[in-house]
Amino acid sequence: MSTLPTEFGSTGADGIRDLVQRATSRAPIAAYAEEGIPPVSWSAIADAGWDEAGIVEDGDGATTRDLVEIAREWGYGCIPQPLLPTLLAKRLSRVARSAAGPVTFALSMGEKSLVPFGQIEAISVVTELGTDGGELHPVSEGEPDGLDLIARGLRSTASQTTTLTTLAAREVALVFAAEALGGAERLLSDSIEFAKQRTQFGRPVGSFQAVKHKIADAAIAVEAAETALIWGSQRQENAFRASVFATDRCVDAAEIAVQVHGGLGFTWEAGLHFPFRKLLSAHRVAASLEHDHG
Repeated sequence: MSTLPTEFGSTGADGIRDLVQRATSRAPIAAYAEEGIPPVSWSAIADAGWDEAGIVEDGDGATTRDLVEIAREWGYGCIPQPLLPTLLAKRLSRVARSAAGPVTFALSMGEKSLVPFGQIEAISVVTELGTDGGELHPVSEGEPDGLDLIARGLRSTASQTTTLTTLAAREVALVFAAEALGGAERLLSDSIEFAKQRTQFGRPVGSFQAVKHKIADAAIAVEAAETALIWGSQRQENAFRASVFATDRCVDAAEIAVQVHGGLGFTWEAGLHFPFRKLLSAHRVAASLEHDHG
């Protein structure tokens, strides 16, 4: 069995990579990831059909391995648009495909649920994933401002929960973890560039052995996460285990990225916290899905 995505996945990943690069012009994450006008409009995403890229009809369409590759490229950009929740919802729910705008779901987290991109007014919540049933509803308000403390793109709600089949839960966990992998790869890339440019004692900090070792550790963590997700996407009985492990390694890489940036790594302007918060929320989602469906 090949560990590579199909031609559909490779082409889709290339297209997403090109979209992200053109939209962001390789600008720092802090320049566009904050709330405001995203560098890619939802109409541009929908008009190009990216929100329906996961739909399988008559046995033809993206595999789970393909979704992992596409989500990874999207995660690298850290663009605040609900592409992946909508892609998953339309893949796993016929009802969601009837929505004119973006679609999301409410993931149970004990007493409350978390709704990815639930802060967007035009978004709908689907009540079932992985079945032919379900309905679409607006997002219920949370408390006090409705936003999760870890990731601002998650709205908390006590009144909505989406029912997921085990297969649907596995794919949600893998796709969220793959998006986290893309974010970790972005942090690693930014850390390498920072280490080349930042000087201390008249030398680039990247020339110091301790910094080299840190970056090497981050690279190993990212590669381990990638391997786990490939494995989990092709052996789906291990999907939750792979997703939890991968997001753990991504968090390891993110912590190292902050350390490599030194005191600047903790500042809002550096922008490292945007993907870091996504990694933490992805780990939280994967662990919860494993607990409920594993």
